[in-house]
Amino acid sequence: MKPWKDLSQIEQKIILDINENGPDCAKFLSRRIKRELKETMDLLALIEKSGWLERVQGTFLFKPGLRKPKHMNHTYYQLTKKAKKELRFLARKGMI
Repeated sequence: MKPWKDLSQIEQKIILDINENGPDCAKFLSRRIKRELKETMDLLALIEKSGWLERVQGTFLFKPGLRKPKHMNHTYYQLTKKAKKELRFLARKGMI
């Protein structure tokens, strides 16, 4: 997994957004971070290759805050187990 300090500021912002809001797709992430959809999709692919994100498996997404499961018409991304552990460590150290 790529070290946190080696990630760009926008990559860190995406990871923190997914950590706070749960799994999401490029369409909604690009709206929240105010970037073009294509750029967001490229960034998600890059972050996935670096080991921070993984694709959500299945056809329905059970996301906190939604009354019923969401049918996944897009590719949704979530944090890997290793990423969640690293974010907890960074939070304890006061680095994020």
